[in-house]
Amino acid sequence: MKVLQVIPSVAHRTGGPAVMAVEIARALERRGVSNAIYATDMAYPAQTARRQRVRPDELPPGAAEVELRLFPARPPHRFAYSPLLGRALRRDVREYDIVHLHTIFLYPVVTAYREARRADVPYMISLHGALDPWQRTRRRPRKAIADRLWVRRMLGAAAVIHVDTPDEERLASDVVPHVPRAVVAPGIDWDGLQQPSPPRLFRERYLGGADGPLVLSVARIAENKGHDVLIRAFASVARELPDASLALIGPDDQGLRPRLLELAATEGVDERVVFAGMASEEEKRSALAAAAAWALPSLAEAFGIAAVEALAAGVPVVVSPSVNLAPELEAAGAGLVRERTPEAFAEALLTLLRSDERRRELGERGREFARRYDWRALAPRWVETYERAAA
Repeated sequence: MKVLQVIPSVAHRTGGPAVMAVEIARALERRGVSNAIYATDMAYPAQTARRQRVRPDELPPGAAEVELRLFPARPPHRFAYSPLLGRALRRDVREYDIVHLHTIFLYPVVTAYREARRADVPYMISLHGALDPWQRTRRRPRKAIADRLWVRRMLGAAAVIHVDTPDEERLASDVVPHVPRAVVAPGIDWDGLQQPSPPRLFRERYLGGADGPLVLSVARIAENKGHDVLIRAFASVARELPDASLALIGPDDQGLRPRLLELAATEGVDERVVFAGMASEEEKRSALAAAAAWALPSLAEAFGIAAVEALAAGVPVVVSPSVNLAPELEAAGAGLVRERTPEAFAEALLTLLRSDERRRELGERGREFARRYDWRALAPRWVETYERAAA
């Protein structure tokens, strides 16, 4: 079997889908399944104004190990337009047994869908949260146009629609209900997360060597991630624990950092809130080793792979119910699920920071919970999903 993945951008800073595409390709190769990734060379999300070609060091870890073809983007960049990518798809798509489309709105995916239909090659679509109720309210006029022009037809003709969790399946159940769903999670390197970098590395580089309890969040600085809620919650924590710090790891491609810094200053914690930006993998591992708790009060989250990585590293997590992993996490007793209010998150974080025993208990449960998402466990399910879609 040969699998072709098509995604608008595979730059690491664009988030989970890019990392997932590379990790799927690596997992398939280890199982002897031939596959390739076609994407534009855009280094930033299509919705941002920044235009730059992605450098090799800006790709997800392991990208050099897979067949990855990048094609130059041209205006309109907001549509991730790439005529050369379109020509390559027209030429190559017949060589594959199944085409895997990531997201539903941008040119690479639309073109891949049309070329797959023309060549009579089955395709599957990963939603990546695009049909979450909150996401549907965003940019409604543009989405309404896209829906009329191609989205409904593209979804309706898919062999399989892929979702990360049962909760995402439920949230998208009203759209083309006749198309089969496949619920398969993205994976992590569980073994690698058992070998953290020294915590001093992150503390000295970003916290001035401070030794107090660290609250960590790893996510793009974006409207749906709830960083404003987390900063307000941390302000309450800081009044009780004056030596605590909050570190936010992730790129700010929406320009939200100045507003969040202003909020932190208003709350009196601007000197204890650190924006680490696109930290390296070593720095992220060091941050996980240093963290006493990990938090994400997201408005909408298709899965929450960074939360699973924190769990695998033994860091207790607090997430909102809008993180689609939350029901499984809560059912396993492996993390805390709280309403996305500053008060609820502050209460949960203080509970963790004040109790070594509670942190240790949740850390152990979290590690075992995260083990089910190791790529070695998930790879066979991904192969089965591709085989099902190709058939």
